[in-house]
Amino acid sequence: MFIPAWVFDISAIRTASEFLSSEIGIEAFGKKYSDGLAKLYKEPVSAETFAETAQSILEFLAEIEAGDQAVALLNDFTFYRLYNAGVNRPRKMKSMFGSIEDTVKTKEYDATGTLKAFRAYVFGLRSDTVPRAPDGWRLEDDEYIDKFKPLLEESVSVLDMF
Repeated sequence: MFIPAWVFDISAIRTASEFLSSEIGIEAFGKKYSDGLAKLYKEPVSAETFAETAQSILEFLAEIEAGDQAVALLNDFTFYRLYNAGVNRPRKMKSMFGSIEDTVKTKEYDATGTLKAFRAYVFGLRSDTVPRAPDGWRLEDDEYIDKFKPLLEESVSVLDMF
């Protein structure tokens, strides 16, 4: 059983976002999400995978010269991935059986797919075909991520890099 693709995407995006907002290496944030998700899901994702995916996203943001808008773009994409299963396909947030955070039977995520989805989202913003996060929206406050929320609230120190 694997982590849902949207959980992988959000974890990689959060790795990049938290790195931009701190003075600690990106590897520490990759380790945070790798270790935290290993407690929730049986199929582990390496810290290097999160760090490398986040790095490729940051390189794309540098390419488009996002500057001060980088963190806002990352937050907007986080909102989009949580609430949308795909382009023009809202995610069903409440289910009779289980939750959106439950494992999936096949591996649906990879670093390349995350980067492609993020790039498509950013270009979709330019043509107004995808939504932005509402003003003041924070993933930490979202009601649909009960299992994932404690991981978001964990802090990272320099010692976590080792």
